[in-house]
Amino acid sequence: MNRLLLYVHFNKEDSLSTHVIFQLQALRTIYSKIILISNSHLDRVSLDKLPYDIFLQRNNKGFDFAAWADGMRMVGFDELKEFDSVTIMNDTTFGPIFDFASVVDRMDSSESDFWGITNNRAHSADIGGQLRPLKEHIQSYFITFQQRVVAHLSFQYFWENVQSYDDVNQVILNYETAVTNYFIQEGFKYGVQFDTVSEDISNMQNSDFSIFGVKKLLEYRIPFVKIKAFIHNAEKPEINTIFDEIVSSSDYPSHLIVDHMTFADYPDRDYLLSQKTLDFSSLKGSRTRVGIHLHISCEDEIESFLSSFDQYLDNYDLYLTTSLEEVVASFDKKVKEVILVDRGINAILAWQKIQDRLVGYQIAGHFEESSFSDAIDSLLKPAKKIVAYATINEKIGLVVSDLTVSTRTEPIDEDSMWPYMAQLWNMIYPHNEKNLKKQDIYVRSATASFWYRPKALEKILSIDLNALVIQDLSAMATITHSFSNLLTYVAWANGFDFRFSQPHLLTGFEVRRRFESRPFLMVEEPAILQLKSSKAKRIIGYTIKRLKTIVKKLKY
Repeated sequence: MNRLLLYVHFNKEDSLSTHVIFQLQALRTIYSKIILISNSHLDRVSLDKLPYDIFLQRNNKGFDFAAWADGMRMVGFDELKEFDSVTIMNDTTFGPIFDFASVVDRMDSSESDFWGITNNRAHSADIGGQLRPLKEHIQSYFITFQQRVVAHLSFQYFWENVQSYDDVNQVILNYETAVTNYFIQEGFKYGVQFDTVSEDISNMQNSDFSIFGVKKLLEYRIPFVKIKAFIHNAEKPEINTIFDEIVSSSDYPSHLIVDHMTFADYPDRDYLLSQKTLDFSSLKGSRTRVGIHLHISCEDEIESFLSSFDQYLDNYDLYLTTSLEEVVASFDKKVKEVILVDRGINAILAWQKIQDRLVGYQIAGHFEESSFSDAIDSLLKPAKKIVAYATINEKIGLVVSDLTVSTRTEPIDEDSMWPYMAQLWNMIYPHNEKNLKKQDIYVRSATASFWYRPKALEKILSIDLNALVIQDLSAMATITHSFSNLLTYVAWANGFDFRFSQPHLLTGFEVRRRFESRPFLMVEEPAILQLKSSKAKRIIGYTIKRLKTIVKKLKY
């Protein structure tokens, strides 16, 4: 069949998400002609990644409906009549998750004059601060009009009279929820792949299945899932089930969801974490030269540390910081540089003092003396592969040690860290460019050591942390811990993601034996008793999620 697709793209960062590339490539086989309309700027590099026949660049005025109308005017209404169908679609969904070509063939062969994927029942909704009655309608992220509708005078009349509203509420009232009834009044019949009007909504927040009924959509193998569903359900337990169901029941590349939602929402949502563990089996080592910082407060083990670096890395420059003059004298010729710092300074403050020496490296490392042995398995043994991965994947700004079944942690009151975290965040982002969420558990390296891309952390490393510490020396540990808590989120705010390095994938038997032989978290009993319920749930949820990931990997 001769089908036309009018596809509207918008990205507030003027960038192109990989899920859009995948989506248009999948639709290319179904539609004879694709009109790509972008309400945000797309450069030539991005356009070259997309399949389309005609491109229309416009300002984001009037939102999707005005964009579709402009696209139709550009094609010409007489030419539109030559197609068997005309489809309007936007980029607000992931998919096709399941086979879509058969859906299009079946719906185009049905008695429906125009059709969509899902609908919403008649209901009242708060729009612009007022309760408005809305009629039953096709949800406008995807609507196909058959040729008999396109050829009717009412079709051209509707689209030629679409106004470019600045208020999205007017678009919702006059177009998104009204277009279905308009064509029904003209005598046409509509259909949807999944009719939700009579479905039970007693356990749903409202009747919008595209956002609050996604589990049911997956049962019916609906090929598109709204991005908003992941945003609105981000902190609900069922989003983990939804994501896992997509991964297990379809061939849709899960990394497209991970890559987009990391920046469209937040980087450490529970359903994202299992997808951010490095798979070393598919990686090859790199000989890229890296810069490494190591802070020394005791001379005894330096030779052992140097031996470890030599064993697992070929090309590196080591910058030692220390307050011990004897270290300067003994090791100045053995490393790139030894920098003498004030006595009593800790590893984080020392790192910040010398970070300017590391900015010239594509990838750098920060290693701490106190946890060095713990970092060997997760960050040093696979160092060449970590560096290779981070070098190739330019959006990765941080690689941290993951928590493992054997990880021992001290009880930490993250609530006491929050005032310092908020203060530091406001210093980095004074105009609130990105929001930091207060949480019970922050993603940070379990060993305090990590690999990073200097560009990803340049904003947080540029602040004067020492000046803040001097104001209250007794709070040094709290301030620097707060600083470390922020690294993942500052990298994200700067446009970079993180990855976990997991030293050893445990079998199910190993997990069971370790749990039976010793507790997962070595903390004092009073600390457990003092946990708020929300914090306890998040700790338990995180642990269970990581174990489920291990079990899932074992299956495959």
